[in-house]
This record gives sequence, C-alpha cells and structure tokens, in this order.
Amino acid sequence: MSSNFLPANKKRQIRKAYSKVQIFRTIVFQAEVEPSSLSLVGIMKKIKRLLARDNKNDLSSQKANPPGKSSKHALDSTDDPMDILEINGKNWHSVKLLSEKDIKELIEQKRYFKADRHLLKLEYERYTNDAKGTNEESTNKGKKEVDSLYELLSAEIFTVVKESMNISKEQPNLLKMVVQVKLQEEKADQTYLEEKEKSGSIPEARPRQWGTKWLSILQDSVNERIGELPSGSDDNKAEWLTQCLTQLRSQLKADLDTVVNLIKPCYPQEYNICAKYAECYHKKVSSHFASFAESGLKGKEVYPLLYWIYNCYPHLMNAVMPSEDARQQLLNTLLPEGTVSQLKNEYFSVLQSDAKKHMIKSLHIEEESWRSEEEPLVLNDCYHSELPIDIIQIINGAVQDATNLTCELGEQALNIMLEETNYFLESFQNSAENFEKCHFNHPNFIPNVITIINSCESIRNYLNKNEKITNAVQKSDILSILSEMEKKRKESLIKTLFCKLKPHCKMLVTAKWLDCPEPIDNIYDITEEHLTKLKKLKAPQYQDLLREIHKQLITEYILRIMKKRLNCKTENQQKQVADQIKNEADQLQKLFSFFGSEATYLESALPEIAEIIRLKDVNAIIMEVAALFQDFPDVGKEHIKTILHMKVNVKKSDEKKILNILNTPMNNEDSSANRKLFSNSTLLKAI
Repeated sequence: MSSNFLPANKKRQIRKAYSKVQIFRTIVFQAEVEPSSLSLVGIMKKIKRLLARDNKNDLSSQKANPPGKSSKHALDSTDDPMDILEINGKNWHSVKLLSEKDIKELIEQKRYFKADRHLLKLEYERYTNDAKGTNEESTNKGKKEVDSLYELLSAEIFTVVKESMNISKEQPNLLKMVVQVKLQEEKADQTYLEEKEKSGSIPEARPRQWGTKWLSILQDSVNERIGELPSGSDDNKAEWLTQCLTQLRSQLKADLDTVVNLIKPCYPQEYNICAKYAECYHKKVSSHFASFAESGLKGKEVYPLLYWIYNCYPHLMNAVMPSEDARQQLLNTLLPEGTVSQLKNEYFSVLQSDAKKHMIKSLHIEEESWRSEEEPLVLNDCYHSELPIDIIQIINGAVQDATNLTCELGEQALNIMLEETNYFLESFQNSAENFEKCHFNHPNFIPNVITIINSCESIRNYLNKNEKITNAVQKSDILSILSEMEKKRKESLIKTLFCKLKPHCKMLVTAKWLDCPEPIDNIYDITEEHLTKLKKLKAPQYQDLLREIHKQLITEYILRIMKKRLNCKTENQQKQVADQIKNEADQLQKLFSFFGSEATYLESALPEIAEIIRLKDVNAIIMEVAALFQDFPDVGKEHIKTILHMKVNVKKSDEKKILNILNTPMNNEDSSANRKLFSNSTLLKAI
C-alpha cells in the first residue's frame, strides 16, 4: 500500500518510530567513535533521556502542528553524523528538500552535517531541473543560491579545520562532524564524476575538491602555529639558533601530541591524518632549516642544528610516523644532501681544531709542571699526571658528542681524534726529548721521566681497551709512537743510573778490588736508591725496566771479567776471586729479588763463572761450562777463554777439552732473545 493512502495518525506513528531508530543509531555512532566516553549504564541513561525528550518534542509538535498542518521547518530529528549520504543512494529519498533559508539556518546553528545533506539534495534538484530545460533566469538564480550556501558552509567548515588544534580539545564532536561533511562531499564529487562519464555533464562547481583545499588549510594552520623565524644578529647567532630550536621543539611536541591524541580519533583510519600533518609540519620545518643553513653558521653553532636533524626531529616525528622508512624519507628531505654534508664538514673541522687546541694546551701545562720544583703527584703508589686523562677526555667527549648524532658520525669522529692523538704524541715526544736535554740535572728529573712513561702507559691501556677502535692502522701507528717514547725514556733512566755506576763498576775484578768491598757497596747503594724511585712506575713498565737494569748490571760485571785486568797468581787467590764474585753475585741477586725482578734466569750467570774460576778438576770445569752454555746459549769460546785466562796454569790441552763442550748441541728449553747475555756488543768488543 502506498504511504499516500495511510491515515494521518499512522504517518505520525511511523515518523515517531523512525525518529527513535535515529536516536539509537546516533548513540551507537558516538560509542563507536569514542568507545571510552560511554559506559553501558551511560548508554542506557542517554537512551532514556533522548526518548523522553523525543516524546516531549512529539507532544509539543502535535500541539504546534495539529494533524493536517505541516511544520514550518521540515528538519530531521537529530543533527548527529550518520551514514554518508550518497546521491540516489538508499537514504537519498528520505532527505527532504529544504529551502535556502532553512539550510542557511542549519549552517548558522553549526549543524553542518545535516546542512550538507540538504544542500546536496538542493544542488542535485537544481541540476536535474536545469537538465530538463528550465528557463535561464531560474537556472542562474538556483545556481547562485547553491553557490552562496556552499560558500557559507565551506567557510564554516574550513574555519573548524584551521582551528582543529583547539577545537579537538574543546569540541571534538564538532571536528568529527566536519570530517564527515568532508567525506560526504568527496563522495558526491566521485558520484558526479561517474555521472560525467555517462552523460558528459555535471554541475559547473563539481568536483569541489575539498580534499585539496583541506590540505591547503592544514598547511596554512601549521604555518601560522610554527610562525616565522625571529631576527637575529651575527653577534648572538648561537643564542638565536638555540632559542629558535627550543621554541620549535616545544611547539612541535605540543602540536604533534594533540594530533595523535585528539585529532587522529576524529578521522577515519584510512585517511592517515597523522601523515598529512607530518607532511605539513615537515614543509614548514624544512623552510626554517634552510634559513638556518643559509645564515652562515660557523664552528660550534652547527652542532645544535645537526643534533636536531639526526636526533630531535626523528624523535618528534616518531609520534606521527611510526614507520622507520617513512621517518627516514622525511629526514632525507629536511635539507639537501649537499647542505648536510657542508654542515658535517664544518662540524668535524671545528671538532678537529678544538681537539688540537685542547691537547696542546694540556701539553703546555704538563711542560710547566716538569720545570717546576714540585714533585709529581702520587696516585696508587705511582707518579701521576693529568695529561693522559685530559687527552682521553678530549677523545671521548668528541666521540660521544658525534655519537649522539649518529653512530656513523661517532666512528668518523673517533678516526679524527686518533689522527689528532698521533700528532699530539709527536709533540709530546719532542717535548720529552727537549726536557731531557735541557733539564738532565733537574732535581725531579727521574720523577718527571717516570711520569712521562706512566702517561704513555695510560694512553696505551685506553687504546687497547677501547673496542670502538676499528682502524688497525691508526691504532698501530699510535702504539708505535708510544713504544718509542717509552723505550727512549727508559733508556734515559738507565743512562742516569749507569752514569753514576760507571766509576764504581770500573773498579770491579781488579787487583785493588780483592782487598776493597767499596765498589760493590757503592753499586748496591746507588742501584737501590735508583730502583726505589723506579717503584713509582706502573707495573708493566716497572718490570720491563727492572729486567733491563738487572741484565745490564750483570752484563757490566761480566764485562769487567772480560777486561782481563786480574790474573790469579795462586790457587788461593783463584779461590778468593771466585768467592768474591759469588758473594757479590748473591748481593746483587738479593737486591733485585727485593725489588721484584722477574729475570730469574740471570741468577746463575755470575755464580757459574765463579765456579769455573774456582774449580781445579778439568772434568768438573767442563760440567760447569756446560751448565753455563745450557743457561746462556750465546756464550762463546772467546768468553770461556777469557774466564780460563784468570785461572792458574790451565794447559792448552785442557783448554781444548773444555772448549769442545761448546760444540755439543744442548737441549736448551729457552733459547729466546731474553736469555741472551754474552752476545752484547760491548762484551764482544772487550774480548
């Protein structure tokens, strides 16, 4: 049965039922959009209130409009967004055709979604009437009415869009409604374009392209919120840049949080509004960064900008662009690659120059301490200098700052710092050599030289423990310089000792020496005093130097034997010489044992020589020579001949037997260079 034949009361009942359905749909829509805003109890209460209000409105309507009379404004019973209206779709015929005045009133009441539905209906009716051939005057009038209403509606809509940041906080439902209007208009554009393909004609204003206008409004809104850069002078450029970046970060953080938490829920997920906003902010930020880059930033002024590019900006954009690839794409277009390269080059240039300056400054302070009368600081029983700490802090600080930008830049910074460390160590070595030449008699000469060696050891430890150093060539070059410095400084300390020992060593194994214990006593005292000072060396360097001094002093003693300044006249004298060598060897061994020498292989050298001198039996002598040869594979026939020269009446035939033992291969467990003692060039020259 057609609705035209229904009684009036039936029609009212149908309208009332439809109204209640609309109420339910409205509440369901709200619950879907904002699921956290309504509990189940809240939903039921709201339904009850709306039904009561609807019944009240229905009674009022009946009083105001008795049956048979139409309402002044044929408006729908609710303004809440519903399904998107499609031209000639399922809900199309349920939308009433309103007058221009009624639609304008809806717009003024901010009932945009409903206004747009009726405006779509009005536009379509005008279009279809025009297509039927109505007069031109009526067509123009209808077109002006529609255009005027759309102009009014679009102004309202885009004002809401422009103020989305505030409206999303105060009236989120209004923004949701505006988004629905946009979707509804885009759907209408699509329908008209499909119609154009069929009939070849559509309303002149279609498509209205609100999507494009929408993005333009968003960009304008973002531009206004970010604003323009304040002016700054060249005198306070660093302060100006810091202020600009601080304000920019604060604004971006607040705005992007609003986009994610408040604006995003107002849009359909497929629209990806966060990405749209990200693009808008990116355009504005890019223009600012171009201005920063063109402002002639120099030196340390570059770092805040690079930190923003590599750290702060990606972190901020992470909120609206969770995809790593998308963020990287934005980052790559923030500034041209060439501009970023220039900024990095400027940064590394100042990084290198600052490192050089601070390293040299630290070295100058160290040089002043060498020349002062104050003894170096002692830390953990070792002489201590702040120099290696300064150098390590300079390296680590520069690398850490660069790593805060990116790991790749951190690696580049480390290579630059290693290069500067290499240059610094060359200067350090020159300074150490100048100090040794000009201040050999300085009261703190030995402590200062020890401090230099300890500084080298600290830098060496840092390099060996730093797993970030991957450039093996650079590391090897630096370690070579350190080794050379340590070697020369230790040679200097050895030279200092043996310059004092030399006159006393010359008196060993001479005719006067047999009746005078003074030479070995002086050697003992001088060496003890020197080794006591050397205890302030760090363990590896101390042990290495102690081993070398131990070896050189034993070598010096053997040298005195090789000088042939004493020939035994009698067997008693032969025994006396052997006993004195043995006793003095024991004294030296106790001395070096006390100071912790690990060169224990040296213990047997002088006692075995003493035994060769003491023994009378040829076979016993042969066995002792074999023992000496076993312990020191570099002992030669000339050495043994010289030792035998001190004995009384050694026959040539016996000497030959004794020397033959050196032709016998020995099973030497350790024939390394560390066990070589007799191949010293000085000893060879003496024989």
